[in-house]
Amino acid sequence: MPVRRTAPLAAAVAAAALLAAPAADGQAPAPAASRTVTAIAAGRVTVHRSVAQNNRAIAAAVDAARDKAIPLAIAHAREEAQRLAAAGGLTLGPLVSVSEPEPSPFFGGPVGGAYGAEGTFGPGKFCGQIRTPIRRRNAQGRLVGTGRTRSHFGCRVPPEVTQSLSATFAVS
Repeated sequence: MPVRRTAPLAAAVAAAALLAAPAADGQAPAPAASRTVTAIAAGRVTVHRSVAQNNRAIAAAVDAARDKAIPLAIAHAREEAQRLAAAGGLTLGPLVSVSEPEPSPFFGGPVGGAYGAEGTFGPGKFCGQIRTPIRRRNAQGRLVGTGRTRSHFGCRVPPEVTQSLSATFAVS
């Protein structure tokens, strides 16, 4: 029974033949892609709690903590890449590229940090109305909710900022 090749398979075979054949103008074929190793890591920095209790000051403190977390994350990625390269019998080279992972709305906000790192009241909003339930003690001395709430303006400083990234290093 004869074998029928589909158009995509035939195109793939033709492309492979072109890549394997030497260039017609006498030049050598393009060099192979460089060998790399990629590591994913995170840097975690505490946000200074002594900032003024306004949105601008808290946002500046969070940005400063993120700026400190990025070099930490790259250092942690270098350690992980070194471990991976050594396991493969390779030598780690220079940093080739860095990228942030796609945001995940399910695990601690866009950068994977603690709840509130991007703002408890919304992205970049650290101050807003805080509602707390009103509770009273009953005849037995137990705290019970009254179904009512009390509202007041307040600011929340996130305890820390976590910066996740993916770093790619050359190996030889």
